[in-house]
Amino acid sequence: MTCAVAAFGAASAQTLVQPEITPLEARAAKYIEFRNDAQIVDATPIDNANVSRDAHNRLASHTPEDLSSGWIAYAALVAADTPAFVESIQARVAQDREGFLAELRSNPTSIRNLPGAEAAVDAIRMMSAKDATYIEGIGQRYISEAYAMQNKGWAKRALSSDGPTRLYEAENYSYSRARMATPVLPATMAGGVRTPGLQQFDRMWGPAWSSSVATPIRNAQARPIMTRALVLAARYSVGDLTDSIVNGYAKSENTRRCYYSAKLNLDQCISATRTSTEEVFCIGKHGLGEVSSCVGWVANAGAR
Repeated sequence: MTCAVAAFGAASAQTLVQPEITPLEARAAKYIEFRNDAQIVDATPIDNANVSRDAHNRLASHTPEDLSSGWIAYAALVAADTPAFVESIQARVAQDREGFLAELRSNPTSIRNLPGAEAAVDAIRMMSAKDATYIEGIGQRYISEAYAMQNKGWAKRALSSDGPTRLYEAENYSYSRARMATPVLPATMAGGVRTPGLQQFDRMWGPAWSSSVATPIRNAQARPIMTRALVLAARYSVGDLTDSIVNGYAKSENTRRCYYSAKLNLDQCISATRTSTEEVFCIGKHGLGEVSSCVGWVANAGAR
């Protein structure tokens, strides 16, 4: 044990890792792209019919599968950046890296017994609550704007295309739009453990992307999805991650169904719209409000 501790201490100096994009980071970029689109929607004044068209196209271009798996992957990166969790993994790696990996592979839920695991879950929960609160706030603004726009001539005029046509246009946009590239994060290595360095990167990738005040609440039903995120975080940290592992763990049927329901409701609502006023309401109610509940359900945050 003395030798292991000494080795751990000698290896704990932090160094930059070889620049690369891991499968986890590539998957997380799908959620970050949604963040970016939500921020653009929030920053754009609703002063003509093209604004709601662009907002609908952007928000509808994210599939339920991409949002669900992207969020879990990003949550794993948040966990992998949590100091207490990182320190515990470093200690296990110093003691017996292969034994730690064997345990993760045979009994993934054992990750919950690692000191620091709850700190990582708390960090995920806070990120989720803050993001959901911010997205819900954009949705509430859109709904308020929809009512205020009823007295504006341009907003009451019939849109140039009917609802079903606009759904088709949004689908085409999702295939043709420019997608956000996955950046190389400023990852570091210490004690044989990789940390992504989210807080040292730009704000879009940071857990404090939203400055909204939020109070996360534990949701017992979120335990399986949190465990999946922790497993991904641990395997990312020790360099035991492949596309197939990300595909296997970055999924949650509950979350996917939530996003699917929100998208279905948005499509049905848009299909029936004739004016910008109606379209803005649909976006606020379903494209943002309902989606916020999918982002925040693990922390009982978002639209109710």
